[in-house]
Amino acid sequence: MSVFSRDHAASDGTLINKNDFATPSGQVEVIEVRPGSQLQVDDVIVSIAGRDVIEHSRRPGGPEFQVGDTLEYRVVRKGKEAEGPQPYNVTLGHYPVGDQLLHSWPSLLVLFMLFGSAIYLFVRRPRYPAARAAVVASSLAMITLAGSGYFGLEALDLVAGEQFWRWYVGQIFWVLLWGGILHFAFAYPEVTSKIRYSLLVALSYGGGLLLYGLTMLIGLPLSKGPVEGLAVWASPISTVLFVYPVLVLGVLVYKYRTCEDNLTRMRLRWLAASLGTAAVLYAGIWGLPTQLLGANLVAYQYHTLVFLPVPLTVALAVLHYRALDIEIALSRSLTYVILSVLIAVGYLIMVGLLRLMVIPDLGSPAGQAVAAAAAAVIVLPLRDRLAKLVNERLFGYRDDPYRVVTALSARLEQTQTPEAMLPTLVETIGHALKLPYTAIELERDKGLEVVADYGEPVGEPVRLPLVYQGERIGDLVVCARGVGEGFNDSDLRVLTDVARHAGAVAYTARLTTDLARSRSRLVRTREEERRRLLHDLHDGVGPTLAAAALGLQVVRQVMGANQVAAEEMLTRLEDELQGAIGEIRRVAHGLRPPVLDQLGLATAVREHASTLAGRMGGNGDTPLTIAVDVSDELPQLPAAVEVAAYRIVCEALTNVARHSGANSCTVRVWLDRDLHVEVLDDGAGLGETRRNGVGLRSMRERAGELGGDFLVESRDLESRNQDGAKAEAGARSAVRGTRVAARLPVPREEA
Repeated sequence: MSVFSRDHAASDGTLINKNDFATPSGQVEVIEVRPGSQLQVDDVIVSIAGRDVIEHSRRPGGPEFQVGDTLEYRVVRKGKEAEGPQPYNVTLGHYPVGDQLLHSWPSLLVLFMLFGSAIYLFVRRPRYPAARAAVVASSLAMITLAGSGYFGLEALDLVAGEQFWRWYVGQIFWVLLWGGILHFAFAYPEVTSKIRYSLLVALSYGGGLLLYGLTMLIGLPLSKGPVEGLAVWASPISTVLFVYPVLVLGVLVYKYRTCEDNLTRMRLRWLAASLGTAAVLYAGIWGLPTQLLGANLVAYQYHTLVFLPVPLTVALAVLHYRALDIEIALSRSLTYVILSVLIAVGYLIMVGLLRLMVIPDLGSPAGQAVAAAAAAVIVLPLRDRLAKLVNERLFGYRDDPYRVVTALSARLEQTQTPEAMLPTLVETIGHALKLPYTAIELERDKGLEVVADYGEPVGEPVRLPLVYQGERIGDLVVCARGVGEGFNDSDLRVLTDVARHAGAVAYTARLTTDLARSRSRLVRTREEERRRLLHDLHDGVGPTLAAAALGLQVVRQVMGANQVAAEEMLTRLEDELQGAIGEIRRVAHGLRPPVLDQLGLATAVREHASTLAGRMGGNGDTPLTIAVDVSDELPQLPAAVEVAAYRIVCEALTNVARHSGANSCTVRVWLDRDLHVEVLDDGAGLGETRRNGVGLRSMRERAGELGGDFLVESRDLESRNQDGAKAEAGARSAVRGTRVAARLPVPREEA
């Protein structure tokens, strides 16, 4: 309807509005004029056919003139202001609707893409709130562009006909269009509260009109005349243009920050990136420069091109985010947006060159077609190169596996040590394919172990086997480039190829690592064996010889008084020394105590305790008594646990006999989840300064080697009467003692 109305109305060939702002200079000034007219750019029009434009600025319009009428325009020409208004005759003609539509091809391109995407989205998801909002917004865009986007405001429109109101209605719908965009931001990608959503939708459309009303309420009283007032009330978009883009971005940012669904966040990022960038570009290239400088940085006809990626991006993100290859869509969108910008720049350059050298008049469709064709011929050959650069920037060298392998080889050749091969490998893969996380896991005794990684994991990782000579040696672990994203066929092909080459590198690195570990294990084993020999000599032979020495002291004491007892004691000592010789042989051959194999842990502990029992106690008169509490029903224990328990008991009893001065001692060995060893005596205790000789250190290390605990502590004892009650405070004996306790873990399968 707007196109039909404009085509059948007379035209004077002028343009007085600057973009979306009517009479921006505060007077009716000619911004553009058709060639051949007596009017010039910068002319200030005072009256048309006797109709004062200032008075008609209060209520534009009036009786129509017909095509072919010649009207007198009284204008003040720039540079001749002193002469006052001068008359110029202007013959009205037809409005060049076809030329104007051709001139507005960027807007038509974006409009058709926007409306087509919205309809397609609505057909596929008719109940989807964002689809409905998209149809409303695209419909408003069609009305806006038909009303005031394609056809500007002429000076004649202020005094005759209804064309001013056609332009004004288009501007009102421009305000509503931004309401539709905000509506879509509230609806996309999901609606959380229907009640609140309805209120927000109403505010989206009503808010722009309220801003328009507020602008008139403030601006009209400050106007110095009807023309300045016209610039206020006939430019409803002036305030909305700077408020609504901020609101739209704010809504999208808020929804993104409060949303927990990864797919929804990804869709919001796509919309925010495309729509937000478009809004900022529009405001920065056309909106602000018009307000501040009175001129555009780029021809206004190209302003809609900044919105070109929006409909395609939104439709694909909503409908086909998982079904189609969204990465290809992104790559192509960026490619064609950059191409569009290059074509636009090339077009402007060609226009300037052709005007200077070949075709001075490029206002005709033929001249514009020549300039556009020349720009396309120059720019389009760059498409393949540009697409390749965009793909490499976004996805690395996934389309060129040979380049990835070459990069791997080059980096590995520069690696100085074998240990750095795998870190270099994962870092190179991550850089070459633009992956957020890459890792290599190798098979170990306890399963897969991460041996090198690069970056931080994002989403669910994908594992590709590393195979060398038919043997799976590990996995290449990679994460997609964003949460909720996956790998397409191109990615998987290049990753499979890379994993095949990485298998040999990983195998070599594993061999190097295993060799280094074996070497280190040999060194540790040698040192551990040396320490074991030290422990065995001290804990095995040492206590036996110490017991023999104590026995000799006893023999010396009883030899004169009791010859028979002395001979028996010497015989026992002879047996003990023979045992010591056997112990030395056992240590020499690296064997464990034979008594454990012959008698078992319980009997072995009793036998060793009996060798020490009867020695003189702490008071020199009472023999040392040793009570052993060990169950004969202990299950078969691991050899290392048995040896450790036996050695700890032997060393603890030797300490009791040699250092504690105790009269009695108790040995307890029991099994619950772990094997426990406890040796208690009533001797002098550890004293103020805890001793930490070889014996205590040896016992502690034996328990620690098995992952157990070792404790040695003094204990305060109180004498008790026969009924078990505590003695009176005055009769309390100052008795001390030592407690040695060890916990030795027993593997469940062997307990």
